[in-house]
Amino acid sequence: MSTYRLAFAMVKYFPFGGMQRNLLRIAEACAARGHDVHLFAGEWSGPRPRDLPVTLLKTLAVTNHGRNARFGRSLRKVMNSTRFDCVVSSNRQPNLDVYYAGDPCWAGRSMAFRPAWLMSLPHYRDYLRQESQVFGAECDTEILLTAHGEREKFIRHYGTDPARFHLLPPGIDRHRLENDTPTPDRRRALRAELGVGDDDIMILCVGSNFRTKGVDRSIRALAGLPPELRRRCRLVVVGQGRARRLALLARRLGVRSRIAIVGPREDLPAFYYGAQLLLHPARSENTGNALIEAMVCEVPVLATDLCGFAFHVAQANAGLLCPTPFSQETLNRQLLSMLTGQREQFRRGARAYCERVDLYSLVERATDAIIARAARN
Repeated sequence: MSTYRLAFAMVKYFPFGGMQRNLLRIAEACAARGHDVHLFAGEWSGPRPRDLPVTLLKTLAVTNHGRNARFGRSLRKVMNSTRFDCVVSSNRQPNLDVYYAGDPCWAGRSMAFRPAWLMSLPHYRDYLRQESQVFGAECDTEILLTAHGEREKFIRHYGTDPARFHLLPPGIDRHRLENDTPTPDRRRALRAELGVGDDDIMILCVGSNFRTKGVDRSIRALAGLPPELRRRCRLVVVGQGRARRLALLARRLGVRSRIAIVGPREDLPAFYYGAQLLLHPARSENTGNALIEAMVCEVPVLATDLCGFAFHVAQANAGLLCPTPFSQETLNRQLLSMLTGQREQFRRGARAYCERVDLYSLVERATDAIIARAARN
């Protein structure tokens, strides 16, 4: 078997980002098959992989789109001076061999939700230009896509050849979830640590960037419960974000004592197994690994229907979806409904679905596509 030299690039790595974790898992899988793998990043938070070299590139810029452009230029300089058989990136830039699509279609989202005059601003023009450098009809970049609903948007706006897309499953690390299943004693200890009594209901929120994930909506839904039920509920927020704003909102709504904001955690599976419900009313969510992870752990899900993986919840009958346009009153009613019934049928639906549907082989299938592209190159 031929050995290839492969470059993997991302603007920012942090261990609690789903896209970042998946891209690193794919790089490690390529290395495990004997290929020479190099990682490039603008920033790297957390431990670095022991067996893969990491090179930090310049990304200093005033704006996010400027940072992306600066990273792209820095990466191109390296690629021009060092030969690689395949270049894989989650950053939108020209001359990539493979793009890992961690973001939704910018053109589709902007034109649907923003006024036309806003599209003339440099911020929007730059994002559209960067997107066209990957998805334009004249490009030959192959696209690894987990949010399958986005494919038609890219094709409609850019004329992308459908053959360039590799539609992948969510890529849930089932072994991590199953291997970290807590013992009954550990589950009770975690719930006690979080202030959740034996007869209390633990409502879990997972994800970084709290506003995007709709954690404020979750707090309002908790506050909207009947008093007797609300006193039995504990909203546990796991992730990275502006906790102070959430605390102020919870205090204003009179539910601060019913909320625990714990920050990012490595032992996330224990939280799933300790919870009775995952609440994820995101404002924007290209995929939503938390939805599938909860289903694997047989935790019912209440999420907004715009999450990329929301269709799995519906197909599995594993929970409820709050429709678009969002209504806080609707979310409140759905939360009350799920807390007072239905959860057992949602657990059964999740269990059956996760046994019969491939939610797990993203890394293997992405690795196959990357090595095949390296061979063609």
